[in-house]
Amino acid sequence: MAAHSRFSRFIAPALLGLACSASVSAIAPRAAATVVERIVATVGERAILLSDLKRRAEPFMVQVAQTVPNGAQRNAAISQVYKAVLQKIVDEELMEKAALQAKVTISATEIDEALKRVAQQNKLTVEQVLSEAERAGMPQAKYREELRRQLLEAKLLNVRLQGRIRITEEDLRAAFQKIEQEERAQLGVRLAIIVIRGATHGADGARKLASETAARLRREDFAAVARATSEDPTTRANGGALNKALPAALPPDIARGSLSLAVGQVSQPLRSGADFVIVKVLERDPSNLPDFDTAKRELSERVYMDKMAQARRTWLDNLRRQQHVDVRL
Repeated sequence: MAAHSRFSRFIAPALLGLACSASVSAIAPRAAATVVERIVATVGERAILLSDLKRRAEPFMVQVAQTVPNGAQRNAAISQVYKAVLQKIVDEELMEKAALQAKVTISATEIDEALKRVAQQNKLTVEQVLSEAERAGMPQAKYREELRRQLLEAKLLNVRLQGRIRITEEDLRAAFQKIEQEERAQLGVRLAIIVIRGATHGADGARKLASETAARLRREDFAAVARATSEDPTTRANGGALNKALPAALPPDIARGSLSLAVGQVSQPLRSGADFVIVKVLERDPSNLPDFDTAKRELSERVYMDKMAQARRTWLDNLRRQQHVDVRL
């Protein structure tokens, strides 16, 4: 495995999204004259220089030389990386100030322990991790400093936020439903539909007729009602049944409405352009998901991380309001 791809496992997830840039030499033409330094952001009285930004972006610049073509695409990638790295530097500076105020520090021993954990998780020795990092553009001192920042952030978040995160049964069910719908979007499905034409009845008339039809479906067979009331000539005689297809191949409103339905369930009337459509799921390819109760533990971890990320961003935004932050890039 190439050094840069393996190295991506050793750095914080917040940094992984930045790995889409170019080599440092591609950032700007080489100049024979003295490079004029400039300030790209200030946090309180602390100035962040362009040279600081370039230095922090180096590990993520290596990959674009190999993956992003020259020209506008590379320039756009460079700009995206610079903005994301600068955002991270500003956040770190805010956290350093908060840590100083809260008297939160990270010791060399804590960094050593974190380095050992990274090595164990990747089934490597500490020396191999440091060697991989070096080849990917982050010498040992820089890598240890990055670990220190990650540990400091984790400790601060633990102090400031952890006790405020609450996960409810409703949160878990909403997360499961989202995952379930994401999977269903990739599974073949066979639907039946009843269509009420707005052009025939007018918007209000079509809405009323669709509601009356939905009420009938609570008492009567879907196929029989479709044959009697559906105004789609291509499916009416067939009890409203469509051929099996992936949701992406279906009309968007119908596909979207089907994702929340289990096999055998019937939707409420859905607006589709000027028409109203009622959908029933006749069959769907098997799911690979565990049931809700089995998935609860993993869901809890996922929901916790999502809520922590939201709380982190809110906390950092509050810190920004307490400091004078000026981004000039």
